[in-house]
Amino acid sequence: MSIRLAVLIILVMAAILTISVMRVPQAEHGGSSLTSSSSKELSFGREAIFIGDGAPAYALLKIKDRIYALGGGVAVIFSEDLSPLCYAKLKYNIWKAENYDEDRFVSMQKWYPPTRVGSIAMFDSKLNLIWSVDGNFTDFRVANNKIYAIELKGDYYYLDIFDGNGNLIGSFRVLDAKEVTEWIRDSLTMEEVNDKIYVPYISGDSKPYKLMLLSFDEQGNLELEKEIYETEEDVGRTYIYSYRDSFLLTIEGPACRYIYVDRNGSILMESIWEPLFETGFRNCWTRAKVVNNRVYVFGHDECIFAGLIGIIETPTPDSPSFKYIQEIFVKRDSTWQDNSIIYDILPDGDELYVIGLVQMNLPSGAFIVRVDPDIDTEISPLLERADVIYLEDIPPCKS
Repeated sequence: MSIRLAVLIILVMAAILTISVMRVPQAEHGGSSLTSSSSKELSFGREAIFIGDGAPAYALLKIKDRIYALGGGVAVIFSEDLSPLCYAKLKYNIWKAENYDEDRFVSMQKWYPPTRVGSIAMFDSKLNLIWSVDGNFTDFRVANNKIYAIELKGDYYYLDIFDGNGNLIGSFRVLDAKEVTEWIRDSLTMEEVNDKIYVPYISGDSKPYKLMLLSFDEQGNLELEKEIYETEEDVGRTYIYSYRDSFLLTIEGPACRYIYVDRNGSILMESIWEPLFETGFRNCWTRAKVVNNRVYVFGHDECIFAGLIGIIETPTPDSPSFKYIQEIFVKRDSTWQDNSIIYDILPDGDELYVIGLVQMNLPSGAFIVRVDPDIDTEISPLLERADVIYLEDIPPCKS
């Protein structure tokens, strides 16, 4: 064997060994359950960005051709390629936001006991506050040019209906708060479909717990009260989403449960995703969005402090399976950054925007990632090479 050939073989073997070593940290942290790591080409621009000196990490919106990142009392407006355009400091720590029309959006402030102030507020596209209503709101929906909101008043939940100017046009009692499992009484959610309001909740303060579904018309008449099932699991918050002619219920617990029920509360099928590791403590926090009959799921695996995001394939009674779920583990400057979480997603044509937090030393760790709608690209490597921007380097938004 010639010396030149021997040297070439040694160099090839060293390159293979280097690549193998580089893969080890991801495997040690559980990796992901991606079935494909190929990346679809995106339009020119950033794939990911971190936001320092603030944490607009809870909600994403698109108004016209602008992306809005909201949360932590801060809003940052980006172009579609994630170039920051301007920022504003808000009086509201926005937890959730939905578009109202082409120039306005509705938001809900995150609130904590004992103050329990969860305002509903409307802003225009320049982030000017148009109106706000103080209260103990736990959820809202925009539909039919109206805002439907669940509010906890004393010992009872009410469904409040507002017009686009913030005027209360209807209100009725939904439920006695004592019927809801105590540790999730601050998180009642709802959905509106065809002038009907649907409210799921977990009942009982001892096992077995019951998953219930209520339905009302807009005059407050109870049309459905259905026990969906009982469980011995320690369950948590429940969210409801319209899916075709049925509903998707996402339920927190030792596993993330995704239950499909018809409009009468009868179970059609169920998908379950269990955290990858058994650590003695298991809890899965999950939300979802349904876009063009595709179900995106996202949240947080509390047993290993990792954010999760995935897709459920179009479910059928025989195959309510996941396309995949990937978990987010980030390494920056040779240090693993713990405790990631995904709070919201924004499907937008051929792209999907994802917003969340990674617990970093500095900066704060709020991030936005831009990937293809199939999420065929692993997010963690994008975050590891993401740019970091600071609010002080972004011009303030003009009113």
